[in-house]
Amino acid sequence: MDAPVELRPTIDRGWLEEVAAREPVEHAYALWDLDRHPGTVRFVSAVRRGTTVGYLLVWRGLPAAAIVHWYGTGPGSEGLARGLPARPLVAIVPPEARAPVLAARGGGREYPERMMLRSPERRAEPPDGPGAVRPIAGPEGPELRAWARRQQDPQTAEYPGLDPATDALWGAFDAGRLVGVARAAVRLPHVWIVAGVYVEPAARRRGFGHRLVASIVTAATAAGAGVGLYVREDRAEARRLYERLGFRTVAHRVWIDLGAGLTP
Repeated sequence: MDAPVELRPTIDRGWLEEVAAREPVEHAYALWDLDRHPGTVRFVSAVRRGTTVGYLLVWRGLPAAAIVHWYGTGPGSEGLARGLPARPLVAIVPPEARAPVLAARGGGREYPERMMLRSPERRAEPPDGPGAVRPIAGPEGPELRAWARRQQDPQTAEYPGLDPATDALWGAFDAGRLVGVARAAVRLPHVWIVAGVYVEPAARRRGFGHRLVASIVTAATAAGAGVGLYVREDRAEARRLYERLGFRTVAHRVWIDLGAGLTP
């Protein structure tokens, strides 16, 4: 008889560091949030015969809904479905976990995604082009927040709550006016995670997105870190951009919006 799976409201730090060494992008948010945002996240671990077989990282940074990262596809990991928060939520899961999530919380809108990684050994190409792309300074916080609210786009939803004095944010400026943003949401010694890449519609197709990501890659490479990111499968142009910058696919995920009204 198979041993039962126990759900625990915690995470084994030693185990997490061990699996993160093999799969840095997959576990970067867990390691970062465990130390930097303990009041905003919680963990649910699936444990079988004393060994962790998977976990949920539940992020409560947005008031509308929880965002849950699911890790684990082996025997027993399907038990994590019992630990999912109530709707509304977003579940970011391996394709193998899609069925237990839908069985536990009903249907929702689905967006297949790729996890991509750029090796720190690859030389960074310095970004160039018109306009200025640079880190956003602390005093520019009010301008950033006002600009993000005007966009009314899910990609900028987190920016009003960020602080350039403590968060690693980059901006694209055209004639001194902010037109695009990106951030290093995670900055671990071995990997950074790019997130929130957004250029306002009127400034697109001018290379700002490429240069925003390239600027973060340059900074991460200088720090000796690889760079990871998530990208939707149906955004072929963005995938090609990341591939030109040296990113390769390392895993697949499905973003399932269960009543939250959020898109990746």
